[in-house]
Amino acid sequence: MTIEIAIKKKLKEYRLDFSFTSTSRQTALLGASGSGKSMILKCIAGIETPDEGYIRVNGRTLFDKSRKIDLPPQKRRVGYLFQNYALFPNFTVRQNIACVLKKKERQRVDLLLRRFELTEIAEQYGEELSGGQQQRVALARLLASDPEILLLDEPFSALDTFLKEKVELEMKTFLRDYDGEAILVTHNRNEAYRLCEDLVILNRGQGIEHGKLKQIFDQPRYLATSKLTGCKNFSRVERLDDHHLLALDWDLPLTVAGPVTSDIRYVGIRAHFFEEAADPTAENCFTAKILDQTETPFEWRLLCQANDGEVPIWWKLTKDTKRRDFTGVLHVPAAAIQLLQQEPCANVSGREQS
Repeated sequence: MTIEIAIKKKLKEYRLDFSFTSTSRQTALLGASGSGKSMILKCIAGIETPDEGYIRVNGRTLFDKSRKIDLPPQKRRVGYLFQNYALFPNFTVRQNIACVLKKKERQRVDLLLRRFELTEIAEQYGEELSGGQQQRVALARLLASDPEILLLDEPFSALDTFLKEKVELEMKTFLRDYDGEAILVTHNRNEAYRLCEDLVILNRGQGIEHGKLKQIFDQPRYLATSKLTGCKNFSRVERLDDHHLLALDWDLPLTVAGPVTSDIRYVGIRAHFFEEAADPTAENCFTAKILDQTETPFEWRLLCQANDGEVPIWWKLTKDTKRRDFTGVLHVPAAAIQLLQQEPCANVSGREQS
């Protein structure tokens, strides 16, 4: 499977300018609300039309502005799973699946009902189904249309926590067996991490990072990427030499593993990477005053002040590691410190940058 996208579209607040080539089976588009994730899916599906560019799936052109190619949605072989699943409420489960098939293909309905364990509710109507049942019906209907690519638009956003975990597990099993490519749009980093191989980070209509998901989580390049992947602690920096810097907002000198190049503007440290110092004189140790602490079912979340820094630091630790006699000194490994660039500026609608 190969998908190639290079599209531009003027939106209300900025200009979508997105390029992407992938051979991965599962890719997540991760970005904040309003970053253009759903618009990209709609352009792939043919619901929206880009102003410029092209979209190709397995060498087949779905859209090419310069060649005046714009296939209608029903000819694109793209399956789109909407946030609310978009079932017909006045259709039964069987009818919702059958509606995308030609009459001579209707025998496939029973196969799909069995595959998604829907046989017992085949005659129930869409409005009578649970969230998990609705999703299975929507996926069965998508497969009935024989798509080359699946587009999943925030598929768990309407579900409560308990049901979300169950439905997500079903989705994981489904994607493992699906032969085509799937693109998942989400603002939930945990969903992306559990379901996908590759990751694209979106920031105001631009794809600023693309690669293997776990590598991007471990070594983000940009400040926006680090924030979207869950890091809580950031400071502006002053470079001292190739492996030393001053975290200005924490008043904290740090030794880092990677080279501090001229384009590094920030450091990021995940809250779980701090630890009580075994040797207070070792590098990357600093005095910390606990300003506040919050208990959750499985961890402690402590708000700390480092040295005389103006910006507090979040420190998280599981309950079985919390010590009552905190020494007042924290340590962070050099390898745990993220060296971050400022993300590229997005084109603002009406004021496009040269």
